[in-house]
Amino acid sequence: MRHMKCVVICLAIPLLFAAVVRAEERAITEAELLDKTTAFWLGQLVGNYLGLPFENKYVDEPLPMLVDRIYTYADDEELQINREDHRGFIPFLAVGVGGAFSDDDTDIEFVTLHAVEKYGLDITHAEITEMWKKHINRKIWVANATARGLMDRGLVAPDTGRKANNLNWFAIDPQLVNEIWSAFYPGMTKKAGERALWGARITSDDWGTHPTIAYGVMISAAFFEKDPQKLVELAIEAVPDEGPFAEGMRDVVRWHEEGHDWRTTRQKIHDKYFAYEKGSYKAPVSGVSSLVNGLCGILAVLYGEGDFVKTVGIAVAAGYDCDNQAATVGGLIGVMHGTAAIPDELTKNVTPRGWAEPFNNLYVNFSRDELPVATPITEIAERIAAIAKTAILDNGGRVEIRPGDAPSIAGKTFTIPFYRWELTMVFGEVDNVLLSSPDFDDDFEADFVQDGQRVTIDVGVWDYQFEVAYDGENVEFAEDQRAGEITYIVATDF
Repeated sequence: MRHMKCVVICLAIPLLFAAVVRAEERAITEAELLDKTTAFWLGQLVGNYLGLPFENKYVDEPLPMLVDRIYTYADDEELQINREDHRGFIPFLAVGVGGAFSDDDTDIEFVTLHAVEKYGLDITHAEITEMWKKHINRKIWVANATARGLMDRGLVAPDTGRKANNLNWFAIDPQLVNEIWSAFYPGMTKKAGERALWGARITSDDWGTHPTIAYGVMISAAFFEKDPQKLVELAIEAVPDEGPFAEGMRDVVRWHEEGHDWRTTRQKIHDKYFAYEKGSYKAPVSGVSSLVNGLCGILAVLYGEGDFVKTVGIAVAAGYDCDNQAATVGGLIGVMHGTAAIPDELTKNVTPRGWAEPFNNLYVNFSRDELPVATPITEIAERIAAIAKTAILDNGGRVEIRPGDAPSIAGKTFTIPFYRWELTMVFGEVDNVLLSSPDFDDDFEADFVQDGQRVTIDVGVWDYQFEVAYDGENVEFAEDQRAGEITYIVATDF
C-alpha cells in the first residue's frame, strides 16, 4: 500500500507541475507588437529626460512636486536641479542634436541590440564582454565602470560582476541596462527574467541583481497584462525570496494596501531600506543602491495606477538616482499601453519649435563607440520587434493571418491596381460586386464575402477567386498571401 501511494504521488507531481507551467496562448498583432516596442523605447527616453535634472539631488526627502515636464536650469531656484551640465539643458541639447540623445539608460541597451543581432539571443558572456570592450569605453559609472575596468584586466563576465571583484555589485546599474531583454521576450516572463539576470551578472551580484529580474518579468508581462498590481505580484513570485529586495517589495505592497499615500510609503522605504540592517547584516548605504531605487520604481508602478505621466512622475519625484527608475517604469507603461499613452508634449514638443514625430524620429548616439551616430527611432523599434518575433517562434509560438476588424465594405467603391489593369469594384448592399476596367469589354458581376479585413471575391464567369484587404478606408489586392492582420500567437507563461 505504501508503495502504491508513492507511485500515485510520483505520477501526480509531474502532472501538477505541467498544469502550473502550461503556456497560455495570447495573441498580439504585428502592428501592436511594433507599437508597444516603439513605446518601450520612447518611454525610456521620456523617463530618462524627466529624471536627469534631478538625478541624485533628492535623497533624504522626495521632490516637493510631481514631475510632469522637463525641468531646466531656469526653473525655480528653490529646486535642487543639476544646473551645471547637460542635465539642466535637456531641451537645448535635443535641439542641438536634432532629436533624442544617448544616455546610459538606453545606450548600453543599444549595444545589446547590436550584440544580439550579431550573435543571436543565446549570446554568451564571452561574446558580450567583447562587445562591451569594443563599444563601451566612456560615460559609464559605478558598477558598469568597475566591470568595464575589470574587462581591461582580463576578466570576463560574470566574473566582472562578482562581489569579490566588483565593489559596486549592489548598485542600480543592471536594472537600467537590461530592460531590452523583456522586449525581446514579450509575454515569456521566465525567459525574460532569466536573460535579464544573465545581463545583470555582467556588473552585479547577489540581491543587486534582483530588481533587474523583477522589472524584466514585469515589462515582459506588460505586453499582455495591464493591471499594475498583477505585474508586481509576478515580480514578487520571480525574485528569490531571500534578500532585502524581496522583503522590500512585500513591504511596499503592504503599505500601498494599507492606504498610505506615495510620499508616506517613500518615507517608509527610506527609513528601513536606505541603511538596511537585519541581524548582523548591513547593506551598503548609497543613493545609487539598487535596493532603494528599485523599490521606488515598485512604488511608482503601484501608485501610478497604469497612467504614464503619474507613474513616471512619481518615479522621478521619489528621488535618489531618479532618472533610472523613471526610464525603467516609462518603458514598462509604454509597453502596457502603447505609444498613445505617451503625451505629445513629452516627445514632440520637447523643443520650442516642436517636432512632427516623437523626438524627431532620431536617436543620436554620442556615447558608444563604433556604432551609428544617428538612427531613426522607428528603425530601433523595428529591429527589437524583429528579434522578438524570432523569440516568439523559437519558444512555442506561431504566426497567423487573422481577418482583423473592419466596417462593412457594402456600398463602397474602390479602384486598385490588379495585375496589369486598373480594376474598379462597386460593392453592393448585399453580397454582389460590379467589376469594371478600361481594359475590359464588359463589366462583370461577382459575389463577395467579407470576414473582417478579408474580402473574398468570387468571379464565376472567370472561374476565379481572389482576396482584397480592407482596413476600413482603403483596399489592397492580396496577391501572394491571405488578407488580414499578421498576428503572433505567443506561448506566454503567466
